[in-house]
Amino acid sequence: MRDEYLGIAPGQRYRVAGNRAGVWEVISVLRHPGEPVLHAQLARVGAPKDLKTVALRVLRDRRFYHPIEG
Repeated sequence: MRDEYLGIAPGQRYRVAGNRAGVWEVISVLRHPGEPVLHAQLARVGAPKDLKTVALRVLRDRRFYHPIEG
């Protein structure tokens, strides 16, 4: 894993802060053309067509997301 990925890798799971219901899994780390910031593409566990993309720094910020250990 590259250092610039901030320790984020496909397969890791997160919950949105304040929302115990939804679990999101990292499916890729990417850089959009012309965008200097790395992003993670997430798929909702149990609904893989439900996708979202967030900046890696936002995903690491516990005000927004909480990692699921194990």
